[in-house]
Amino acid sequence: MSLARHLRETVWPRRGVAGHLGGAVLRPLSGVFGLGVALRGLGYRFGLLGSRQAPIAVVSVGNLAIGGTGKTPVTLWLAGALQARGARVAIVSRGYGGSARGVTVVSQGGGPEVGPDVAGDEPVMLARGFAGVVIAAPRRLDGVVAAAALGCTVAVLDDGFQHRALRRDFDLVLVDGRRGPLLPSGPLREPLRALKRADAVLLMARDGQPLAAPDRVRAPVHAAFLEAVGVVESLGGVWRLAPMGQLAGRRVIAVTGIARPEGFYATLRRWEAVIDEVFEFPDHYAYRREDWQRIARRGHEVDLIVTTEKDLVKLEAFPFATGKLVALRIAPQVERAAALLDAISARVGLSAHPAEETDDGHQ
Repeated sequence: MSLARHLRETVWPRRGVAGHLGGAVLRPLSGVFGLGVALRGLGYRFGLLGSRQAPIAVVSVGNLAIGGTGKTPVTLWLAGALQARGARVAIVSRGYGGSARGVTVVSQGGGPEVGPDVAGDEPVMLARGFAGVVIAAPRRLDGVVAAAALGCTVAVLDDGFQHRALRRDFDLVLVDGRRGPLLPSGPLREPLRALKRADAVLLMARDGQPLAAPDRVRAPVHAAFLEAVGVVESLGGVWRLAPMGQLAGRRVIAVTGIARPEGFYATLRRWEAVIDEVFEFPDHYAYRREDWQRIARRGHEVDLIVTTEKDLVKLEAFPFATGKLVALRIAPQVERAAALLDAISARVGLSAHPAEETDDGHQ
């Protein structure tokens, strides 16, 4: 078992003797991490650390816990909704895992122009699903400046809540059921009191279980959950969407390289897919030829190889049999979506269009 998986499945939930012992051993390091977080926060509060103003409006989608909260699907949904309201939107991502060191224009609206090896898997995945500008930039301000130069009026930051060097017009923060200490003894990058900086909070339910809002949250709170809305197949570099029902009763292999794959497996079972085997890799994993050979060899014995869209942008480079490799498309469903979008629109200078979205987040 990898260290990341051991932390996620054993230490953070304090499961068994190993979980409690690991949590106790790591707790002093969480204290050191927390001190650094507190000092950094004070630096921004008292102006010792600078925060730059962007040339266009900036909306951040972020969270408190590490990985697996749903930031990227929410970023894609929000960018599309603001674009539908008339904004010229750019998605700006850090581009984790890519080789590029500066600003990379991943897409200008016509799909990805570079691969995940250059820009990282998440920006390329976003470029597959968003008919607008997508930029990868280690320094978010540089990415937003590049977006402005391309004529964009709003930048949506994927995973931007802790990036306080860039001022935001709106901070949307995703919160799931994870609580506990800060890293590495627990999953949190900041304590819950950091939510006082949020302009709105999305409570991300998992497995249909509603969540209670954390104490002393001042911002408006919206319930949300992630839902599988289709099955994607890459045909000659073109992604095509099919109904989820094609998974029912099919024998499948699940392939994941994401932070928290448990929800992915649960979705497959909910749609009555029969999971024969799981190939689980670390988050942002760069697949190798030998990985493809192992997966493809085992894939001859099942109906489908099912992965995530973030993994599909890397796996589609390998010659799987036609119709064998597919990915789940995940989209957020947001309670009172119109009210949330109205609040964001007001901050970024767009007029409200309350009739565009229904209360469950469908457009």
